Amino acid sequence: MIAENIAAIRRRIDDACARAGRPSEQVRIVAAAKGQADERIREALEAGIRIFGHNYVQEAARHEAIGKGLDAELHMIGHLQKNKAGRAVDLFHVVETVDNRELVIALDRRARAAGKIVRVMIQVNLAGEAQKSGIAREAAAELARAIRDLPNLRLEGLMTMPPFFDDPARARPYFAQLRALRDEYIAAGILDPEMNELSMGMTGDFEVAVEEGATLVRIGTALFGPRPAT
Repeated sequence: MIAENIAAIRRRIDDACARAGRPSEQVRIVAAAKGQADERIREALEAGIRIFGHNYVQEAARHEAIGKGLDAELHMIGHLQKNKAGRAVDLFHVVETVDNRELVIALDRRARAAGKIVRVMIQVNLAGEAQKSGIAREAAAELARAIRDLPNLRLEGLMTMPPFFDDPARARPYFAQLRALRDEYIAAGILDPEMNELSMGMTGDFEVAVEEGATLVRIGTALFGPRPAT
């Protein structure tokens, strides 16, 4: 079941990349694992998924051991509180949702103590939605510069969550804005050319995100099926 879902997702990514004239190898699937049982994580691993996104530190801790020895990565894709920075440094290969200076300072301090380099992405709230995390577009460059001054963090790129639309095409301007912002930062020297990750697109709109340059798509329902009731 999950293997079939992944194959279907990859076909859709291939088609979107073909429409955009870009190689499909540039796009990786982040399995959004919120609420998934251990056996579903194992099934996804067996089907070839190697990046798992988590909304909660506690849930990631439970799933951490499953991918040991398989080069699996854990990404934090939910809001991260500063007081959980230490556990996040222990668990995650990438924190995609950095959005304030206090958090990055805490992550750098805990990473230094652990002797690690933590990869991070800046979550940009392009729509200014009060109910969503993310830094305002106009403040993101300053945060990027602050991260670059911290020795134990590596800035990988940008992440966003657009408003929910029934028509995925309506999300396109937000994806295009994030790509343009990344390109602007690279041109200005705020980001190095290899810091070009764009995490954007979910089950309902990932094909549009891929057409607009996504390198990471966070897929839950299309991969695992409807989320289990809690």
